[in-house]
Amino acid sequence: MAEMREPTLYGDLDTSVPEIRLFALLPSPQPNAPVVGQLQIVPLQSPPPYESLSYAWGAPEFTEPIIVNEQTLFVTPNLDSALRALRHEEKLRLLWIDAICINQRSPQERGHQVTLMRTIYSQCERDLLWLGPNTHVEQTHYMNPSEDLLGEGMQLMRGIADKDISVLGVMGHKWTAYKRNRIERFLRILKRQQSEKDVPDAELAAKIKQREAELSGAANDSAWLLSYDEQTALERVLTFPTVWNRLWVMQELSLAPKIQLVGGRYTLDWDIISGFLGDTPYADAFHGTYSHNSVQPCVGRIFEIVQKIDHQRRIMKEVSAEHRESKLMDVLARFRDTESSDPRDKIFGLLGLVSGKVNIEISYELTTHQVFASVTAAIINESGNLDIICQRPWTSNTGFVSFTDGQESSTGQDKLPSWAADFSTGGQIHLFAQRSIFQAGRSSCKVPCHMMNGSVLQTKGTVLGPIGPILQQDSVGPPQQGADSTWIPLEWLKLYLGCDVLSSSESDHSYVTGEPAFTAFWRTLVVDCVAYPMTRLTKNQVEEEDSAIRARWLQKLTEPSGPETKPSHDDEPFISPGIHAMWRRITSDWVFSITTNGLYVLIMPPAKEGDIIACLDGGKVPVVLRPLEDTSGGEEKRYQFISVAYVHGLMDFGTEDSTILREKLGLEDQGFWLV
Repeated sequence: MAEMREPTLYGDLDTSVPEIRLFALLPSPQPNAPVVGQLQIVPLQSPPPYESLSYAWGAPEFTEPIIVNEQTLFVTPNLDSALRALRHEEKLRLLWIDAICINQRSPQERGHQVTLMRTIYSQCERDLLWLGPNTHVEQTHYMNPSEDLLGEGMQLMRGIADKDISVLGVMGHKWTAYKRNRIERFLRILKRQQSEKDVPDAELAAKIKQREAELSGAANDSAWLLSYDEQTALERVLTFPTVWNRLWVMQELSLAPKIQLVGGRYTLDWDIISGFLGDTPYADAFHGTYSHNSVQPCVGRIFEIVQKIDHQRRIMKEVSAEHRESKLMDVLARFRDTESSDPRDKIFGLLGLVSGKVNIEISYELTTHQVFASVTAAIINESGNLDIICQRPWTSNTGFVSFTDGQESSTGQDKLPSWAADFSTGGQIHLFAQRSIFQAGRSSCKVPCHMMNGSVLQTKGTVLGPIGPILQQDSVGPPQQGADSTWIPLEWLKLYLGCDVLSSSESDHSYVTGEPAFTAFWRTLVVDCVAYPMTRLTKNQVEEEDSAIRARWLQKLTEPSGPETKPSHDDEPFISPGIHAMWRRITSDWVFSITTNGLYVLIMPPAKEGDIIACLDGGKVPVVLRPLEDTSGGEEKRYQFISVAYVHGLMDFGTEDSTILREKLGLEDQGFWLV
């Protein structure tokens, strides 16, 4: 990442003022003339008017020479292309550019300047977002669109935002044709069904009448369908350029007072895009054709990235007016899929978007793992709970895998603690995104965190029980998909409980909550929820589903099975579509097991027999912990965090209603050291 520079190019900045450098790009009427400029040191509190530049560094190949303060400085090809396009013919242009204005060879200066980023971008007149083209490499329609193709996409975006009838007319006709074809297809099916009936069917006749009414009104529907070429034109501007994946750009664009997209000689103001996105339901009425020829709204696809940025820009305006907070975990999660060459920048590159004081040291002398552990602790302190551990959207196959970043060895002492979030990963929240559904632990934990040696976290909670034998296969993992994989629930029932529980509700087949064992079993498989949106099952839903699936599962036991058996939509283990959807979400990642004290659980890799399940103070869902051999001689037991878990009947364990169950199982609080 460091550039080769002459040591005299950068003088020291006064950090007490504080000071920044600005790059004065000198004019030239000749596009091929050398890029020449001067660095100026100015106080950040009262700088001259300047613009900032957001761009993608690209590969760390510093091959293009520019002249700065009469010295040669090598920059990346993409930056060279941007400077040539932005250079005026007759007047200088004052810019702040990270690769030029910061001494990248000085970790101390980089760390200090990062703390100023929020002010640097907030005070610029506007931020110039360089989309390309990179004239030094081959131009394609995708990652590096040509100048004219970028201009074509910008012009289309401008026409859509302005509601230009010459642009919308054809799109409207295409939508009407699509909708008419779709309605006519359904009508043909309904009329064929009607013709096959021996007696008139009132329900079918009503559906036909409804479809015919929809057909007559199809032309009045205010919606638009983009052609493939139109979709691609917008994607060349709003999706394909690599700058949209650069993490630093997310902060820069979220803070700048104004933004201008630049594609060679073509430009597009951000306000045009923002105005379109804010004009609902107009924006939601634009559709495109995607995989499997499905027609879906464009906003969630073509505009996905710019929507996130625009949302953060609105938040920052409200933060400035002191009407809203911008929390650290929310910011990190919103932009978790963006990229940075240094994993530590997954944090440092977004801190400018966080409101209030955050106790995080910005230092490139810290290792990646030290940064990630301290940030996880800071989020716990900010929130007063363990959401960052129990519900984090940064997930790997194991909760404690370490990685190297060129500074530390994965086999050395400096590893990422198992409880700390690995912010370098994308991932997703497997189950518990809706944070108010469960309250397995007490609502809050003690803050500030009690940490030892910067890596061992002290917590409190309750051990629910050790995981018993996992009977499905040798190790935890998703179910083996086979000819009859739909009926994995029945196979698990045979392994753990036996089929007698299907036809019996006697006390000898009851669960610890007092409900029938079969009822507790299937409720465990769907985490006691219905989807979507994900909500807890009601008493009526449980009663209706229970009787229906008992009958279906008993019938399945008497049916022949084998490779020749063809699955059908009517041959599913669950009746309710919402409950079935929940099971389908669970089955790809989770397996059933029973703790040694009889609790029904769902667990994920790499949980195994002998791991314990616990409810921690501040954790909304139970967690799987692995006891470690204690070599410290201390009183507190040490554990490795593995994953989250579902434990039937104890997902509201943190409420006062759990007292009876706590006493019944003989559960007591204890301390944990997470390493």
